[in-house]
Amino acid sequence: MNSERIDDSLFLISKAVEKGEPGISKKIRDMLNSSDNPSEMRYLEGLLMLLGEMPGELEDRPDIENDPEEYWEEY
Repeated sequence: MNSERIDDSLFLISKAVEKGEPGISKKIRDMLNSSDNPSEMRYLEGLLMLLGEMPGELEDRPDIENDPEEYWEEY
């Protein structure tokens, strides 16, 4: 996929999120599953987060076991 086509797709999907179009989260997940570009995947996961959905595999919660310094570095 060339970058101009990716940019157009991301723009259109972003506008759909802003408008709250029904079924948009499924479209985002489909794009996410077919992407091999880490930047695009993070952007799509961000859109899912805006919709209040779980981001998926790329975003991990901080590991806060018993290390406050690590928590602040990761969070």
